[in-house]
Amino acid sequence: MEIDLQAVRGVFENVLNGRMSREQADRWAYAVIREEETGVVTFSPALERDRIWGGVMYLYGIDAMKAPHVYLHCNDDIRFALMAIFEGDGDKADSDEPAVITFGRR
Repeated sequence: MEIDLQAVRGVFENVLNGRMSREQADRWAYAVIREEETGVVTFSPALERDRIWGGVMYLYGIDAMKAPHVYLHCNDDIRFALMAIFEGDGDKADSDEPAVITFGRR
């Protein structure tokens, strides 16, 4: 399985646009994680592995609830994570450190 930045970005955008439920996004991310555990996932481009994986890990659990019918992360949180992961999409970040994604409200 090959996974790239655009595939991950697409899942974020689909959730925000209502084309994919949070539960579907969580299941998609879980499938990627399961494949990674077996060693069959390749990241494209390989240099973006940390950003790609950061996006997958955020999506895994995107359906978490803090109360009945109330998601832990609001749409603004998801947009913020999307921007944090994809800021400078396609360019190497100035730093060698991976982007840090915070959970919860800013």
